[in-house]
Amino acid sequence: MKETAKHSGRLGPRSRLSVLVLPALLASLLLSRCTGAGIFSTIAISTKIDDGKLPSEISAGAVFHVSGASEYLFFVSGPSIWAKPTDGDRWFSIGLNAGGIEWDGVQSAVATENRIILALYYANRDTYRVGLFALSSFDGSSATFDDFDKSWTSESGSFQTVRLFCPKPAGDIYINVLNHRGQYGSLDSDDNEFGGSSLYRLANDSTSWGTPVSTNQPELDGTNKARYVTGVADNDAGTILVTATSGASSTDGGYLLDEDGRGRGDGRIGGSYMSTIGIIWIDRNWTGHSGPGAFIVAATSLVDGVHPIFASSDGNTWHRIQGASGGYRTTNFADVSDKPGGMSDSKHLVLAGTISYIDGNRLIKGAGYTEIDVTNDDFSRWIMNTSRASYSFANLVNYIASKLSESTVTAMSIPGDGTFLYASTRNNGLWKVNLSANRPSWTRE
Repeated sequence: MKETAKHSGRLGPRSRLSVLVLPALLASLLLSRCTGAGIFSTIAISTKIDDGKLPSEISAGAVFHVSGASEYLFFVSGPSIWAKPTDGDRWFSIGLNAGGIEWDGVQSAVATENRIILALYYANRDTYRVGLFALSSFDGSSATFDDFDKSWTSESGSFQTVRLFCPKPAGDIYINVLNHRGQYGSLDSDDNEFGGSSLYRLANDSTSWGTPVSTNQPELDGTNKARYVTGVADNDAGTILVTATSGASSTDGGYLLDEDGRGRGDGRIGGSYMSTIGIIWIDRNWTGHSGPGAFIVAATSLVDGVHPIFASSDGNTWHRIQGASGGYRTTNFADVSDKPGGMSDSKHLVLAGTISYIDGNRLIKGAGYTEIDVTNDDFSRWIMNTSRASYSFANLVNYIASKLSESTVTAMSIPGDGTFLYASTRNNGLWKVNLSANRPSWTRE
């Protein structure tokens, strides 16, 4: 079933108190901590940053480009999907009329090669509902949504939320359905007890609901510490890794799973049952060099006062990367190791986006991103830059002067032909940098 939504031109959602509550359950990973400008503060103050055309306080998800709407870029911001022409500079919001319902917002979104998969939510005093759709085309004014004919509706004392993962644009889509006990609109965490989850697999080109990855998922179903999925990575050679943990901001209870939702090996990373997030696979292919590729995963747990990051070529043997982002957690990565902007100073870099949700404090500033030097084929010799003075990816003064350097980075993405990297933030807008330039400068969209 297909539904067409018109471009609304609106900047804000319909006002419902309950709508504001549920997204917070899934936003708990997207919170931040402060950092000082240090020795660069005097120089940075004099460096002007373009204010951009989007609302400066907007929170954004990853930027998508899909063949089904090849002339446009998209990102999700809570109650809206935003779009702009690939050769344009002005974003606008589009409607969320799908399946005969005007939905209140987007709970989760991922992109395949040709469409954007969306979990849309609707809430009022009596009902909380999540539906699964795909944005398959957009002509600048009308978006077409394909209906998977699958939704979850709250019942007395329980409700579901949905998280989507697509580790490879041409690969399967993974859907984690989380079960909550309590009332969906309650701010009291005791009333929103997490009751386990299930992991489903949806074929890349599917037009109907998927199937469970396994009928037996003991690490997710609540029988062995109720867990939810934090990331999925695919090395395109038959190994798919799933990270899961016991709660939205857990610092313990982590587990490494296979694609069937079962413990991989002993389920440990770096010798511990580590809560982890942001797992990706990078090929490590650049001119004159071909692999080995690596899985990279970030820990939410503190080890020796820092949140470590680990790398592995096979998902079995893990190496802890030297250095760390201090008290900041890493939640996402961007592989720029084969781009001119990511090869400064003869280094091949992966960027690590940080959050600053530390000890429950949601008000302190973030830390932008850090850099990981992945040049050496010996993963144990990889280094995370611990001092901004040693950053080599972008123009340093430009970065320090920007709000990006003190933001929670919710996602980093390289859509389309790979020319631009977008950094999406919580409450500090959407940022762009040209990867074809050496030490490029950031601008705000």
